Amino acid sequence: MKDRPNVVLVFMDDMGYGDMGAMGGTVVKTPRMDSVAENGITFRHMYSAAPVCTPSRAALMTGRYAQRVGLPRVIFPHEGEGLSGYERTVPEVLKTRGYRTAGYGKWHLGCRPEHNPTRHGFDDFFGLLYSNDMDPVHLYDGEKPVQKEVEQAELTKQYTDRAIEFIERGGDDPFFVYLAHTMPHIPLHVEEGFRGTSRGGTYGDTIECIDFHLGRILDRLEELGLAEDTLVIVTSDNGPWFEGSTGGLRGRKIDTWEGGIRMPFVAQWPARIPAGSVCDEPACFIDLLPTLAGLTGAELPADRPIDGIDIGPALTGGPMPEREALYFFHHWTLNALRQGRWKLHVDRNPQPDRRELPQLFDLETDPGEAYNVANLEPEVMARLTELATSFATEITAQRVEAEGRAAGRCA
Repeated sequence: MKDRPNVVLVFMDDMGYGDMGAMGGTVVKTPRMDSVAENGITFRHMYSAAPVCTPSRAALMTGRYAQRVGLPRVIFPHEGEGLSGYERTVPEVLKTRGYRTAGYGKWHLGCRPEHNPTRHGFDDFFGLLYSNDMDPVHLYDGEKPVQKEVEQAELTKQYTDRAIEFIERGGDDPFFVYLAHTMPHIPLHVEEGFRGTSRGGTYGDTIECIDFHLGRILDRLEELGLAEDTLVIVTSDNGPWFEGSTGGLRGRKIDTWEGGIRMPFVAQWPARIPAGSVCDEPACFIDLLPTLAGLTGAELPADRPIDGIDIGPALTGGPMPEREALYFFHHWTLNALRQGRWKLHVDRNPQPDRRELPQLFDLETDPGEAYNVANLEPEVMARLTELATSFATEITAQRVEAEGRAAGRCA
């Protein structure tokens, strides 16, 4: 077993909790994703740090809530905000331990030259800088646009081809591949051989296409003798939008109800993760950076708050380290937090109706967030309300500085 695993992170766009067989889905067929769960671990309470694209990815890359990064909302091509040079990303941290790094697919963390993935730790990048429903849709190779008329139906295959080519380059150094698929974000486009094949319609076709191409990566890792020492993670950025299943969870993309933020998440690493493991403790994308740092012996930045924790023990079949709480925002408004079995809603932005707030749900007995038990748990309410107030105050206090960094006004 190597001391530094290879890492392949497959990240879908707008795929729901119930769209993967391993999470209980039955309509869309995902045999290769399910095989990752069978050979490794399923996290049934893994959260995105935000219910929409940009802040979810900012948190994933930095281990910090997007409000600290200054990117708390979806950004558009005509805007100047983006990931600042102040932030330290997953690939940058892994490069200190000798990793080769590549990013393929959707970036959505800014379009200026200084925002390009190659300026933030990736040795190679091929993909879209924004969502596929934003104009212009240009395909970039590194910092150069190489296609201005993009055939979106071919993107899943193109991204996968590049990822496999990068893996095949070999050498003694470990690698990190971030494969952030464009699908199943709308507008839906699917490779010809997969059109009309899924009972989930075109939406299902796109996921089954991704599943097939995931299989190509898994098979190639086996053929190259790399599978044993490669951590493969498969998940999605936020909940489903116009189509897709939340697995019965309340809400969808944009919401901080469970359906908008609880993600399908499976991982395999044969050398370390016991096959068929399950974790039912809450975790979050902000945990990825500290976890990979812990697994590889890399050091975290010590000059800023890192909101995530190292969940390596839980990933490899052990107990989940303790944490204070997980916090869920819409833009700059704290909507909810989770601590253990409890989830407290203090706001519901962007919805204007604030009646019946605050609401407390016991997710162990009520995963659908149907029954407010605030009147039954005064001590829990008091404790979580204090946490919410304190953290919201902390985030507000650093807002001007964070926005300034993202806009390029300060270092």
